[in-house]
Amino acid sequence: MDRVQELRSLAEQLVGVPASLHDYQWDGVAFLCRSTMALLADEMGLGKTVQTAVALALVFKAEDEIRRALIVAPASLTMNWESELAKWAPSLVVRRVTGAVQDREANYQLPIPVLVSSYEQIRKDGLDRIPADTFDIVILDEAQRIKNLNSLTSVACRILARKRAWALSATPLENSAQDLESILRFLDPLLPADLSGQQLQRHLESVMLRRRKKEVRGELPPVIIQELRLELAHRQRTRYDQAWSRRHDDAAVGPEEVGAVLLGMITRLKIICNHDIESGSSCKLQALREICDSAGQEARILVFSQYVRTLLWIADRIELRHDLVTGSMSMAERNEAMHRFRTEAGPRVLLVSLRAGGVGLNLEEATHVVMFDRWWNPAVEMQAVYRAHRFSRGTPLHVVRFTVVDSIEERIALILDSKEKMFREIVDSAETKAKGFSVREMLQILEISAANLSLQDS
Repeated sequence: MDRVQELRSLAEQLVGVPASLHDYQWDGVAFLCRSTMALLADEMGLGKTVQTAVALALVFKAEDEIRRALIVAPASLTMNWESELAKWAPSLVVRRVTGAVQDREANYQLPIPVLVSSYEQIRKDGLDRIPADTFDIVILDEAQRIKNLNSLTSVACRILARKRAWALSATPLENSAQDLESILRFLDPLLPADLSGQQLQRHLESVMLRRRKKEVRGELPPVIIQELRLELAHRQRTRYDQAWSRRHDDAAVGPEEVGAVLLGMITRLKIICNHDIESGSSCKLQALREICDSAGQEARILVFSQYVRTLLWIADRIELRHDLVTGSMSMAERNEAMHRFRTEAGPRVLLVSLRAGGVGLNLEEATHVVMFDRWWNPAVEMQAVYRAHRFSRGTPLHVVRFTVVDSIEERIALILDSKEKMFREIVDSAETKAKGFSVREMLQILEISAANLSLQDS
């Protein structure tokens, strides 16, 4: 039995992997398991998180000296790591590092097998609050975050004591070979000083595994859908809770008005989930920035929202070159924006309203699609996705859907998932086959009882 087959058998039998991985992913698991220092640099969408979760469960099971692990990720991705580890490494006990200084210090000192922390927290805690020899393995997700060798974040990550060091990044080299130095010094603290770019490149080749979608496309589905669960930023949460607490008072209207009133309430709450206008805070904007940073220099990212005001808000805050397509634009203006998206040098972003982008656009040049918020009808969402997934594509399409936890977005997602089962075969006319949300569904989303409203399902 070869090493990969042995790992596959061990994972399925001993650590509870719930489903089969692709062959290239088992190769990645084997690469991590046999490496004390490793850079997994697969293109975005190929499952670096999944491979790492399975490998981590295996080394915990197979190696007595591995007892505690720390995963450092951008703040917007820590919850995603927690959920992915629960799915792919259910044998591991995992906790996110949260709270004030005393709470974080307790997490570091307690014998919790796997901690997930943000770069911001490690910048604050790594220099003096994490005891020596706390962790046996340290994993950096989006490791390009430490490319600045002298930044406090980079230093704090590099001084963490560990027996193994793994780094994950689809874009380990963004501008020059020097971008690699900090990542390589995290992986190998004994790396000689003053290495040339060529020497860094040679060392990189000894520790890196990188696969591209075009190399493994035969193993991938045509559309890779990733659900990214996010937590509201602090000020967003305050604003959301205030609006949520008023919902019963706002719903005290006659039956003939209740549908429009409920829709307005849901719209206000959904927009707060996108961004808080007063404070400017947005967990989704931060997640979008992470996607843009990780997508690579040739990336062409479609961002869909049902709200034009949200797209305009994003446009004022996103750093990549971008254009906008909305229903109020003339066809000539839309065509000009799409032409720039297709032909000008990447990375580029095209911000598209779902109503304008669901039909009539052919954007197979897109490498990624981000659903910033969810439409009422899953068929309309998929029509938008299939603007990019055309027959002429040579690689799978990576789709990311944002969902804010502990909000109406979770309840909307449940309803959409149930509706989606009715639309396994998506055709251009599918929009005519489903309604938006009924009054009773809107009441369900808002957790308002219909008992006293005498409503009929609409």
